Amino acid sequence: MSFRLRGRASGPRTILIALLATAGGSLAAQPLTETEAIERALAQPELAALGDANRDEAEARVSGIRRFENPEVTLSRESVSGDGASEIEWHVGVVQPIDISGRRPRLRAAGRAEVGAVEAETARRRQVRVGEVRRAYAACATAVERVRVTKSFVERLGEAERIVTARANAGDAAVYDLRRLRVEARVAEAETAHQDGELRASCATLAALTGEAEARPTASLLFLAANTAPPNAVAVRQDLVARERRLAAAGEQVRAAERARLPDLAVGVGVKQIEGDGGSAIGPTVSIGMRVPLFDNGGPAVAEARARLRGQEAELALARREIAATTAGTEARANAALEALDRVQQAAEDARRLGPIAEAAYQGGEGNVVELVDAYRAARDAELAIIEQMERVVTTRIDLNLARGEY
Repeated sequence: MSFRLRGRASGPRTILIALLATAGGSLAAQPLTETEAIERALAQPELAALGDANRDEAEARVSGIRRFENPEVTLSRESVSGDGASEIEWHVGVVQPIDISGRRPRLRAAGRAEVGAVEAETARRRQVRVGEVRRAYAACATAVERVRVTKSFVERLGEAERIVTARANAGDAAVYDLRRLRVEARVAEAETAHQDGELRASCATLAALTGEAEARPTASLLFLAANTAPPNAVAVRQDLVARERRLAAAGEQVRAAERARLPDLAVGVGVKQIEGDGGSAIGPTVSIGMRVPLFDNGGPAVAEARARLRGQEAELALARREIAATTAGTEARANAALEALDRVQQAAEDARRLGPIAEAAYQGGEGNVVELVDAYRAARDAELAIIEQMERVVTTRIDLNLARGEY
């Protein structure tokens, strides 16, 4: 008598398992490496369109701050009459404000800093998307491994059920043993159906991110766990870069508000024509004006800009502390996941040997079906535990990379 997995006799349950196995195999219609999945996700047009739109908006705001304000064109007519004489005066002129305080260059500098902040936010958005894709890839690979383990468990129980059924029919096994084994096998089949659904659900996120229907990973979870990205010493948190550039923009806005308190000149040139009873005369005109901060000296605007600057400084300091705390916590979880994986792998080898031992004992009449099922279940649970720990190793490394600003 042998417990080799040779398949089961045909029947409704056999057909169910075959269908599930076929479905699981057909899910690998769109195999992708992790790199290919990331490239496809980053190539989605909506992601690029969002970044381009944000950058174009910020650049348009900068280009709207010209070196000179728009000039003012004036046309006036004055008529004077009396004592039998009349006089008409025409004047056409152009008045050009001149920013001698340097306020507009400071506003342009603030706008350019905002453009840099938007570009950094776009880069961070891409980093986050890469993390999302890697998580989805790992989740899909994990689901594939769980399906494999549960189906293997069902197959082992099916082979045992076939043998115990034959022994029960021959009177060599108790009916209780057969019923106990059937209960375990049906529950395992139900779990297989559940895991198959979880596989589809887990891989749906990967398909949505990559735009590939039925996307499936080519790399195994073991490969992902063994090839996690090493720390990058030059990694930069782009969201911090964005905050730093917005802080620089706030500083430029303070300087612009301070310079707005200074007087501004307005230079005008034009032509004046005078028509009277004695004839007419025409000639150029030149005028110089000055905006005097008499009633509004710009103090509230400066106070507002300085308050905004202090707020940006506080937000940047808080963000740095939060990132440092998140990175430290994620690093601790990543190290714990590696240690846990090492320990569960040590138990897995013993669990794998339980099956052959229980099979030999049952064949020799020294064991029972309960011990056999328990051995199979222990081996399955050990494999599932390894899968769970490998998934934690991968996901905590992804979180750590993202916390450090890698990718």
